[in-house]
Amino acid sequence: MKILVTGASGYIGSHVCKQLSENNHSVTGWDIELHTEYNDVSMWCDSYKKQDITESNLKGDFDVVVHLAGRSIVPYSFKEPTEYYRNNIMGTANLTKCFPNVRNFIFASTSAIAQLSNPYAISKLAAEHVIKENCKNHTIFRFFNVSGTDGVNRQLGEATHLIRVAAQVAAGVRTHINVYGTDYDTRDGTCLRDYIHVTDLTNAIVKAVEHGAANSDYECLGTNTGYSVLEVIDAMKKVTGKNIPIKFCNRRPGDSEANLVDKVSNYVSLTKDINDMCESQFILETQLKGDKND
Repeated sequence: MKILVTGASGYIGSHVCKQLSENNHSVTGWDIELHTEYNDVSMWCDSYKKQDITESNLKGDFDVVVHLAGRSIVPYSFKEPTEYYRNNIMGTANLTKCFPNVRNFIFASTSAIAQLSNPYAISKLAAEHVIKENCKNHTIFRFFNVSGTDGVNRQLGEATHLIRVAAQVAAGVRTHINVYGTDYDTRDGTCLRDYIHVTDLTNAIVKAVEHGAANSDYECLGTNTGYSVLEVIDAMKKVTGKNIPIKFCNRRPGDSEANLVDKVSNYVSLTKDINDMCESQFILETQLKGDKND
């Protein structure tokens, strides 16, 4: 099939492009390359270009749209909510207007919608409503915390996700890790989250491409296993054998106590666990550190 992937050179987009190409689909990649770095997806895309999804009159002949482009850093969404609403809501609305009749409009939403405690989550929920209004065939995936790597593609920009930050401390890139809040009503006082390996998540997206639209309210891409912040750090220590110094800090605005799967999507077939996420991320961060030192 002919697949459009927005946000193609990003962390998840690059993994998706690779898997779609390996499954013999024709992939068109769009991205604005927001960061100063990007994943090179040219080998997996029949066509790739820098394209802002908020521009009018987007054109192309596609069977499926995999819409991954958007702003996604919670603390930044408090600083520039207008930009988050413009990209995540209006950009999505523009795509649905330009490609309303595709076999499946697949959307990267977020589990943060459960609390709606920040502009990022609000923008994603609004985008879900836009898709349901405008697209007859759609699959709305609410991503939980996506981590790890396939060893080729990687997260870009400043590290903000827990596993990546912990891996950088273990690799000696950072001196310590900040833990925000120890007084939550959880088993060890730190926040609980569900984590899914990026290749398990992107496998689910590829299944949706090939098997058709869910047309459900939403689909959860997670594992149904929650880990606290301290448990994730302990997993990184176990996998790497490295000490990870911790600095305990006050709570951050927008952080929820727990964000766990209510029902894992049938598109998910789990092959990896928290240890795999920690190991693959640590190996990559160690390699990147070595590259910078050469």
